[in-house]
This record gives sequence, structure tokens and C-alpha cells, in this order.
Amino acid sequence: MADAALVLDGSTLKLSGPITLNTAGPLTVQGRPLLARLPPEATLDLSQVTRVDSAGVAMLVEFWRLRERAGTRLEFVSIPAELQPLLQLYDLEAVFGTGASG
Repeated sequence: MADAALVLDGSTLKLSGPITLNTAGPLTVQGRPLLARLPPEATLDLSQVTRVDSAGVAMLVEFWRLRERAGTRLEFVSIPAELQPLLQLYDLEAVFGTGASG
């Protein structure tokens, strides 16, 4: 299984590989300074994410919260289909822009 990676590309943060209990902690540490470097309107590209568990969801929510607290936006793009059930379970569809929450 490929390693997880987080790369800053202009106004987009690109996430790849498995986002799981094993990778979410290090990616959160790596992501905090990258999030601060993004412009006010930015995206988080999930197109290369290969696996997501609840720890990965928690990391993504933390990234969103950090941007919200800073008064900036983070739009999630190319959300993997396997993430949808977790977003529904945790009532996070509105945060991720995948539908009405509730």
C-alpha cells in the first residue's frame, strides 16, 4: 500500500494514499503549516485518496475547523465514494459539500 502524502499546489492541498489511523496523526502535523499558507479560498483535493477510516474523517474535519477558525474556506473536491457512508454516519455531508445534512 502506498504511503499517504500531502502536497501544496497553489491554492490546492492534494491528499493521496490511505488516510487511516496509521497516517492521520502525521498528516495532521504536516498539514497544519500547509493550511496556514493557503489563500482565503482554497481546496483540498481527495482524488488520490485510496482508503479512509474514521480517523481520516476526523483529520479532514480538523483541517476544515482550522480554516474556519482562521476565517477562511476549505472546499473538499473529488471526494471518494467510500467516504460517503462515513459522512452520512457522522452527519458531515454539509461540511463536505456532498448534500444537505440532517
